[in-house]
Amino acid sequence: MREIHKPKSAIRHLAKLPVAAALFGAMNASAAPVAEVKLAPVEVKADVQNTKDTDKTYNAPVTRVGRTPQAARDIPQSTTSITKMLMADQDSNSLKEALRNAVGITFNASEGGSSGDGVRVRGFGASNDLYLDNFRDAAQYNRDTFNTDTVEVLRGPASMIYGRGSTGGIINQVSKTPFRGDLNQFTASVGTANYYRAEADLNRSLDDNAAFRVNVMGQKAGSTREGAEMNRWGFAPSVAFGLGEQTEVTLSYMHYQEDNVPDYGVPYYRPLGAGKREEIKGMKGYYRDSIGGNNLPISHADKFYGLKDFDSEVTKTDVFSFNLQHRLNANMLLKNSTRMGLYELDLRASAPSLAFLENEVLNDNTIITRGRKLRMREQAIYSNVTDLLWDFETGTVRHNVLAGVELTRESLLGTGRTQLDAKGGNCLPSTTVGNPTSGSHAACLAPVKIATADSTADTMAFYAQDLIELTPQWKVLAGARFDHFKAQTENKSFTAATASPDAGRTDNIWSWRTGVIYQPTANQSYYASYGTSFNPSAEAYSTDPKNENLDPEKNRNMEVGAKWTLLEGDLSLRTAIFRTEKTNERQTDIEVGVNKPNVLSGRRHTDGIELEGAGRITADWQVFAGIALMNPRIDEVTKPKTVEGNYAENAPRYTGNLWSTYQLNSNWKVGGGFNAMDKRYTSNTNTVNLPAYIRWDAMAEWRLRDYSVQLNVNNLFDTDHFESLYAGFAVPGTGRTARLSASYRF
Repeated sequence: MREIHKPKSAIRHLAKLPVAAALFGAMNASAAPVAEVKLAPVEVKADVQNTKDTDKTYNAPVTRVGRTPQAARDIPQSTTSITKMLMADQDSNSLKEALRNAVGITFNASEGGSSGDGVRVRGFGASNDLYLDNFRDAAQYNRDTFNTDTVEVLRGPASMIYGRGSTGGIINQVSKTPFRGDLNQFTASVGTANYYRAEADLNRSLDDNAAFRVNVMGQKAGSTREGAEMNRWGFAPSVAFGLGEQTEVTLSYMHYQEDNVPDYGVPYYRPLGAGKREEIKGMKGYYRDSIGGNNLPISHADKFYGLKDFDSEVTKTDVFSFNLQHRLNANMLLKNSTRMGLYELDLRASAPSLAFLENEVLNDNTIITRGRKLRMREQAIYSNVTDLLWDFETGTVRHNVLAGVELTRESLLGTGRTQLDAKGGNCLPSTTVGNPTSGSHAACLAPVKIATADSTADTMAFYAQDLIELTPQWKVLAGARFDHFKAQTENKSFTAATASPDAGRTDNIWSWRTGVIYQPTANQSYYASYGTSFNPSAEAYSTDPKNENLDPEKNRNMEVGAKWTLLEGDLSLRTAIFRTEKTNERQTDIEVGVNKPNVLSGRRHTDGIELEGAGRITADWQVFAGIALMNPRIDEVTKPKTVEGNYAENAPRYTGNLWSTYQLNSNWKVGGGFNAMDKRYTSNTNTVNLPAYIRWDAMAEWRLRDYSVQLNVNNLFDTDHFESLYAGFAVPGTGRTARLSASYRF
């Protein structure tokens, strides 16, 4: 409860009303001065409700991407905000599920033994461009949304704001934070494929200007893939002081753990005679193709070829945050944010591949061999960012300045391991295409450490940008950032083999961002922009000796677009035409041979157009929809030249989505929609592809006061499709599933 006191000055306002004027006139006639008339204070009490916009709509006119809250219409780049209400209606409990609403995004599978969310934006890798509250979150784990308020996508190079990376864009997760008011919400879910989940979101006002919030989640879930599991739990408390005052302080912590059975999907089928065949070592008479023709993943999308009682993916994430902001005056705000992220990964997976007898045609009895994928990582990210936000005027020109300094240290200890049988061979049992079995794994000895790579990366950067309002209709954005990025790797070997040499590199580079915005009315915004970014050779921490002497890759984005708000601000529309280029991609130098330094000789680009709409069409009708048409092409490579002109890997020519809900009455809401994706090639050779698909989902909710029950059916028509890919395999998307959730909120 909050207490609101009516000030005594209200008497003067009351006196202006006709009836009140007569009353005060009578009081004056009796010679009692107005100053001597005292009224008892009027005390009004009311509950303070949580009125956060993302709880109520799919439209987010304000975005936090770019380090500070800002109107989306003032950002001369494509942005998407996936709100808490949209995620709740879709029952999107992971970052991947939420990002299905953002066009132009695809996913990589666990390439090379990696793990976690492998994201691509506009055809460019973005796994190292994931952020949590505008801090880099480039660790390998599968992110959950239990503590997420909004997921934001900023498309196009953004090194001026975030430093290295961001060729195709960045993804920012906005955490839930304490607010003034009380909230108690409990949700329990059950579903097909052995799905069980429970969540709690509790917020409590400590006084008028302080609050405490905690989010808790636990999940145990199987898969339509008959063996994969997604088990996790998390705990995220936070406390804020000085809410709405001159100085605000927020402290938060998130602990998150996974204990999964990882899924390395299904291998690709290379038809007989498509390429050269080679005999598999240790399996006399069995062969695998080394070069493929027009290939597809094998059709048994519901079959799991891992070892469900032997494989594991264990992650642990701890994130500590301290945020302080102080308003120096009405036009100047100083912010300092500190983040410590600690991440651990222990991956033990079985990767399937096909093995054929000579002249065999693929059938249910075709042999599948399993290769061991082992990865261990200990990672830490320490970062401090200081920002100054300053609004001021020079004559008739208004400036909105953001200036800041970033100091970051990142470390990664990667451990290479092997797991063999007593004879030093592959200890994993083989299986068959049509009847995969877990098999015996008793022949496997304990994993053996063979090498480590101890990497550190230090960033020292300063940046500034100014959004200049020349007139009420015209604005110009200009910004620059300087990065001093130093990385080094120490390699150790624990076998007779020679370890890779130690390597290190230091880069000093400028990034730029500029744009012109024309806003003829309050609900129209048109823009043209240009931005750059860079990818150092040690972008993912590990420094490769072959890249040690290479300058960073350079990227640029040219974009024109428009943003509109309709229906009194309830509905937002945007469109953009863009060209994103990588002008000097790292390539193997075929002139100097194997294990020689690489060269910066590659080029690629993506041309495209995007359209997106989000918000409320009527009081009862919500919609979120988008489409992206892309032309992602390889322009130049060292070898093979036949690749030039091909489509880039994992970059479909179109992606689209639609989700809509309608409130039938005070109790019932129904909704549904689809995701569509064109075929994707698994490599730049364009020989293997995943077919196009359309997946439909639906939901229904019944609500009575503080109670609600919601049913979500995903992949309504049980459409076969593939969620993610790598050069050797693809991971099938989830088959038809149903989840029933019950919530109590008070």
